[in-house]
Amino acid sequence: MNKGIPFWEQHIEKMVFGLAALVLLGVLAVVALDLDAVTADIDNRVLGPSEVDEVMVAKARDLSRKLQPDADADIEQFASVSGGGGEAYRQRLADSTSPATSPPLIAPSLASVLLPAEVGSADVWYYEPVIPEPRIQPMVMQTIDTIQPSELDRVPTLSSMLDGGSRDIIWTTPVASIDLAAIRSELQNQDSMTDPMRSQIPTNWYNRRPYFVDIVFERQAMGRDGKWGAAALVEPVPGMLSFREEIAELVASSGLDAGFRQQVWLTLDDKVRQLEIMQPEFYETVNDSFAEPALFDDRAASTEGDIEDVSDEEAARRQQQREVERRLRDRVNSANRVESTLQELGGPIRQDEIDDSKGGNSGGGGKGGGRGGDKQNPDGDPGFGSSGQGKKGSAASASDQRRRLNLTLKLDRLKAEIQRLQAEFEALDPAAAAAMVGLDDASLQMIDVVTDDKMLVWTHDLSVEPGASYRYRCRVLLYNPLFARSRQLLEAQQGLAAAFTVESLTSDWSAPIEIKPPVEFYVVRATEDGGSMGLGEIRIEMYRYFNGSRRSEQFTVQPGEQIGRPATVTGEQIDFSTDWYLVDVIADPAAAGGSGLDRKDDSTVVCRRIDGSEVRLRVPSHQIADPGRVRLQMDARDAKSS
Repeated sequence: MNKGIPFWEQHIEKMVFGLAALVLLGVLAVVALDLDAVTADIDNRVLGPSEVDEVMVAKARDLSRKLQPDADADIEQFASVSGGGGEAYRQRLADSTSPATSPPLIAPSLASVLLPAEVGSADVWYYEPVIPEPRIQPMVMQTIDTIQPSELDRVPTLSSMLDGGSRDIIWTTPVASIDLAAIRSELQNQDSMTDPMRSQIPTNWYNRRPYFVDIVFERQAMGRDGKWGAAALVEPVPGMLSFREEIAELVASSGLDAGFRQQVWLTLDDKVRQLEIMQPEFYETVNDSFAEPALFDDRAASTEGDIEDVSDEEAARRQQQREVERRLRDRVNSANRVESTLQELGGPIRQDEIDDSKGGNSGGGGKGGGRGGDKQNPDGDPGFGSSGQGKKGSAASASDQRRRLNLTLKLDRLKAEIQRLQAEFEALDPAAAAAMVGLDDASLQMIDVVTDDKMLVWTHDLSVEPGASYRYRCRVLLYNPLFARSRQLLEAQQGLAAAFTVESLTSDWSAPIEIKPPVEFYVVRATEDGGSMGLGEIRIEMYRYFNGSRRSEQFTVQPGEQIGRPATVTGEQIDFSTDWYLVDVIADPAAAGGSGLDRKDDSTVVCRRIDGSEVRLRVPSHQIADPGRVRLQMDARDAKSS
């Protein structure tokens, strides 16, 4: 026996066993003493353990008896049951089995997994595109030209916009740039940060491309108080492709539907038709004066430069050089646009080719998407709205043949003028002429809203008034991808399916532009002590656009006399009258002369409108080198040589 081991370690097993036995005996004693506390609640009676078995056996026997085939039914238990539910059930049985309304929309569960994402789902929140605003170009182009008589026959409403019997017209061309890449990205966008997340719109809902349904320009006119008036819409160019009026009429009457959407898609799938909405051409004019506004920034930059440190003669020569360069670039740009359009329509065509093709097959049938005789297709040509795939598409229609013929003639005129301007520019500056981009060097690919990143959009405002000042802003209207998709939208988004278009944000305002009057004048000489009365005398050089060409004449004016009067130029009676008169001629001690002038002929001239609304000061040496005078001089010179 090891005397070093304590007693409790030797008997630990026995002690644990004894303690467990005591705990078990205690639990049994508690259960035995508290047995009566265990009860059951049956039929609103509290039963003890000894009574439960007897009651349960009795209930089982009673239930077995009632389940026998010969058992009596206890109908008294149904007396307390309300008959409302049964009556409603009988009413439903008597009703018609045809639904009075459309069945409720349900979202596919298994089908939504099996079908492609382009189908869409009515249990998905879709992203709502926010179309970025166009960027307005500060410079607003102003043009004057003469409408060809054939255009008045083609567009009868155009006659009401002309002044009397004259076909001369002044118009402005406001321009804005749009970010095509950003617009396409917005259509394909989604937002996973919202709750619930906004999913991407199925691409086949907008045919995987932006459709520009309308380009909306607004203008403000400046009042006599110098404040801008209310914004007004610039109406679409008469006779040009536009859906604005048709959409308004359909909304007011029968409404827009998927059929109209398909018509718009077919029309605007043609790149030529889409550009008619975004970059409308102008009418056929005598001088083809309108130049595509793609070089606005270059044109503005080309008129700037350091001419302060040169003589007036050199400044005038440089202004002439820049004006020739501007015209050359404009003509090259316009020719490229015409040539790319011709390529899309099927290429140039001559009248003899049209005559030879009459009575035979002039090409494959166009994919007609338009309707004969409507506002967009007044001629009822079957090729209206065709897809324009070269000679296989819109080249077969009569209207496109006519358009190809007109564009071919216009391209011939532009190329001839380009050659003349190139020769003139080379004579003025051979080095600069060698660096100019020629017609054959420029890209002739037409702008495509599906692939290009940026482009310019514009319109023509034919309702401007000479002497008034305007400014413009722009927004674009795209086809709404959610249009007519209410069945595939959640109830909270179904209102978005009503509008045919979605508007972009609105651009800023352009810089103001003052519409030049048909008669412009420049003071080319001013003497303080000249004239019959010794009160001073000025020499006025006047320009008036009349019947397709710029006419020029010079007059001598003394203080108190009206500036300009009727005169005979090249056998025609031209009215050079203005609403200005000469107030005074004041000698300027600081006058340096120049431009072939003596100091005494370079006095300051004070002119005032007849109604007293405006006073202007003019200095001959500055007027002679004015870029506007240089431009008008070239117009008058070209008119005499033609």
